[in-house]
Amino acid sequence: MFKSHYSLGKSILTVEEPFDKKGKPVENSIFNILIQNKLDTLVLVEDNVSGLLQASKVAKENKIKFVYGLRIWVADDVSVKNEEFLKKRAKYVIFAKNSKAYKDLIKIWSFAAKDGFYYEPCIDFKTLKKLWNPSTLRLVVPFYDSYLFLNTIESHIHVPQLDFTTPTYLVEENSLPFDGYLANKVKFVANEGNSPIMRAQSIFYKTEEDFIAYLAIRCLHNRTTIEKPELDHMGSSEFNFTKWKTINGEAGRVK
Repeated sequence: MFKSHYSLGKSILTVEEPFDKKGKPVENSIFNILIQNKLDTLVLVEDNVSGLLQASKVAKENKIKFVYGLRIWVADDVSVKNEEFLKKRAKYVIFAKNSKAYKDLIKIWSFAAKDGFYYEPCIDFKTLKKLWNPSTLRLVVPFYDSYLFLNTIESHIHVPQLDFTTPTYLVEENSLPFDGYLANKVKFVANEGNSPIMRAQSIFYKTEEDFIAYLAIRCLHNRTTIEKPELDHMGSSEFNFTKWKTINGEAGRVK
């Protein structure tokens, strides 16, 4: 799952054309990475919809299948906005099943960015259920910043209301100290709800050597420095494409 520079401060990769006008490879272009490695599908998970049009256009031009997911905060009630509200949110990823989904995603994002905004865009379950279209949308619970992660690791009190769909749960392994513990919790909850589990790999930069450049962008966005980044859970440099390639793109249903 790639993330681009459109998710401000979260990635150093772009959705630019794979080659410039002189035919030179654009090294940080996600599309260049895909083409150089003979991959025909892009799974892009962004924190807003700003780059959707460009990514879709470049994917079509290069005959790459485009799978888009919007990663967004979801809360119980966005009409009550205070410090306690921040502890009741959790991240979910809403994937588009087909091209008709994009209108539904825009409606969801518009509400979150306007009516639900509190430090960051957010939607509540009541509104999400009203806007939900099962024929176009798929709900996914990410591994990091999900309600399982936040409730377990950061003492949040998010109560999921997932009666309107059957979510897919993601599991990642990035050598963070809590990965194993969290994975076991995900498997337990998913199995209780008969929900599918999929392996995933979040990719924010190309190689492990790019970690310092990625860290610099994160610090700039956080208004901190590399010497004192003050970033939670930045204890791994494995969120890169090289790692995914090393394990041969191992992905699929977790038994």
